[in-house]
Amino acid sequence: MAATPSGEPGPCLPVAGGGVPLRYTAGHPALQAVARTGSVRASAGAGQEAGVWAAERQWPGDSVHALCAVLRSRGRTLGVVTFLRSAHRTAFERPDAAYAETVAARVAGAVDLAVTKRP
Repeated sequence: MAATPSGEPGPCLPVAGGGVPLRYTAGHPALQAVARTGSVRASAGAGQEAGVWAAERQWPGDSVHALCAVLRSRGRTLGVVTFLRSAHRTAFERPDAAYAETVAARVAGAVDLAVTKRP
C-alpha cells in the first residue's frame, strides 16, 4: 500500500500496516469504491463551485468529474486509482468505468507483482 504524497510531488511512501490512507473524509468517492469493491463516478453538483468541490476531495481545482476504480489483486484491495476530468470534458459514463476497471486490474497486478518480488 502506498500513500499519496502531500505538499510537493514525489514518490509514494509505503503505509505501515496497510489499509487505505485516511486522509479522505467519509463519503469520499475513493472510499466508496473500496467499500463497494467497484468503480464510483462523481461530478460536481449543478449549484456547486467546482473548485470547492475539488478541494474538498483533495483533487486539482479544475476537476469537475471523477471516476475511482479499485486496485484489486489476488482477492486483496491494494488501493484506488482516480481518473479526473475538467469542465471541458463530459462526465464519465459506464463504458469509461468498464475501461477504468481493466486499467485498474492491470495496475493492481503490476503493483502486487512488484511488492511480492521485493527482497
